[in-house]
Amino acid sequence: MSRGTASALTMIRLPHGQPAPDEAQVRAALALDRARLHLAPEKVARDIAVAGPYTVSVNGQTLDEYIVWER
Repeated sequence: MSRGTASALTMIRLPHGQPAPDEAQVRAALALDRARLHLAPEKVARDIAVAGPYTVSVNGQTLDEYIVWER
């Protein structure tokens, strides 16, 4: 897989108005996604990208949604 291809991509949802996820939270979420995809852990930390927040409503609860991926 080329370096330009995202190998892990996930979504983080937090209660609306809370601070954005920090780098440790983002990397932990990506590590879980890599495990779900049966990908080996990265030997070197890859660049990450974060999009959001996007306000969403789930079961009547307002959340901030972030999409995160490896680059």
